[in-house]
Amino acid sequence: MIKKNKDTLFIDMKYIILYRKLGYEEIDADVFIYNYPQCTITIYSEEQRYVYQNESYPLLQYKDFVILECIDRLLKKGYAPQCVLRNHLGYDLAITRDETRLYCGIFAEGWGANYEELLKNYSKGGHSLECLYTSQLSGGLVDFKSEIHCENGVFQNGIFEKNSALYNESFYSLTGNKTSYSTEFVVKNDELIKYMGSNEIVHVPSGINRIGTGAFWNNLIIKEVILPDTVSCICGDAFVYCENLKKINIPQAVSEMGDDPFAGCIDIEIKNESLDFKNEDGVLFDKSKKFLIHYTASKKNEEYVIPESVTWIGKHSFYKCTNLQSVTISKNVKFMGNNAFSDCRNIHLVNESPYFHYINGVLYDKNITTCMHYSMGSGIKVVNLEKTVRTIGRNCFWNCDMIEKIVIPESVRQIGYNPFANCRNTLIENHSPFYTVIEGILYDASAKEMIYCPPIVAKKGEVRIPDTVINIGRSAFTGCDSLKKVVLPEGLKFISRNAFSGCTQLEEIQIPQTVEEIADWCFSGCTSLKKAYIPKHINILPNTFKYSKAEIIRI
Repeated sequence: MIKKNKDTLFIDMKYIILYRKLGYEEIDADVFIYNYPQCTITIYSEEQRYVYQNESYPLLQYKDFVILECIDRLLKKGYAPQCVLRNHLGYDLAITRDETRLYCGIFAEGWGANYEELLKNYSKGGHSLECLYTSQLSGGLVDFKSEIHCENGVFQNGIFEKNSALYNESFYSLTGNKTSYSTEFVVKNDELIKYMGSNEIVHVPSGINRIGTGAFWNNLIIKEVILPDTVSCICGDAFVYCENLKKINIPQAVSEMGDDPFAGCIDIEIKNESLDFKNEDGVLFDKSKKFLIHYTASKKNEEYVIPESVTWIGKHSFYKCTNLQSVTISKNVKFMGNNAFSDCRNIHLVNESPYFHYINGVLYDKNITTCMHYSMGSGIKVVNLEKTVRTIGRNCFWNCDMIEKIVIPESVRQIGYNPFANCRNTLIENHSPFYTVIEGILYDASAKEMIYCPPIVAKKGEVRIPDTVINIGRSAFTGCDSLKKVVLPEGLKFISRNAFSGCTQLEEIQIPQTVEEIADWCFSGCTSLKKAYIPKHINILPNTFKYSKAEIIRI
């Protein structure tokens, strides 16, 4: 049995999606390739490495993925592979004019705090042109940032953009529109980061060119959003869970769109004005109809056959389509985003694609190594995952309260963010050596990370987490609406996003001094929470206590 490498990213589903977004094709189990004009890069995700120019490089840290993405960007721009070099002259990556003359040295780092640290500590070396680079996959779009240091100053643009010439010598910075926006709109560099208002009809101001990831997340007030013709990008999850949103327009200038921005907008009418997308009877595609982005949940159809032009079914694209009873996956579909059919309570699938297997109500990839979806309409109450499964994907059992038991086979080595969240009546039987079940709760094998507390286990009202646990995983207690008390151990360091969301009977929480971070939405929907004792050093994010009236007591 292949060992799971400790303290690495392993084969996280997010990075498999990154490979797919970059255009890589899976040619064998966990082996991906892309044929560039003058070379081929091969990714061995199980072995956490890739091969470029006959050399093997690791995929162990976020930085490694940034470097791989940067190579991809440069090769697709037209730089020759012999001029895009790894670990050259002390740089993570270098662009040369030929095999000897350096054009630009690049230092790369992971998105967020690591990149900010790189910017802070950087001091210019001996070469006239150096660049600091980072990127991330967020909401289905690959974003990047660069800081270019040259003899004329410091700039943010001019090397990596699609319209930048090869070996460009003219660099620039985008200062953003000079427009002063209303305080209802949190805007940075003309990107709408967050809508803070309370209007039912929202006119997004002219000048904004990007609707950011989650900008209107879970806004239950808005009914209509009017986007200006300056908008060119709508990021993934931009309007997710906006259940009362009825009308929106896609302006003509929009050329980019992330993972279903409208998931959870049950009865939305989308007026599409962009030539880069097609809206056919409430189903939104890209212009080639290869990418299915959104299926409107209120459509009355009980059956739907995915067009044969479609090769990619997007993340959450059929979310909450309760009228659908049957969806046919046509023969050319090659990939599916994070549980495309989540919360479709009556659905079963008909699979015609050679890239998937549909067995006893569960959809797997073509190698039957990844569990991707469980069909709520299948009637299967005891789910025995196939003995070849290595990965249980994110959200693939979300809200499946009809399941009584899920059997995890010995072969499983990776479980995405709690895929069992809100499975109210489900117990876990585990046979994998990489995981363990203690008093009905699923942990990793070392019991350092808590993954899933079944709501049925929490019915006793109190849960004590073992002293070994340092991380409470994402959505670990989601839906445990009988939980009144949880005892957290000293030594706990992290409480992940949505960890206790929807614990409606939780009355009090005491956060140990050892905790370093409480993620956003952690206690959202904890409507009975009266007091939360939180160490003074912990930063409380805006939605940590969303829909909760708890008194925050700093200790």
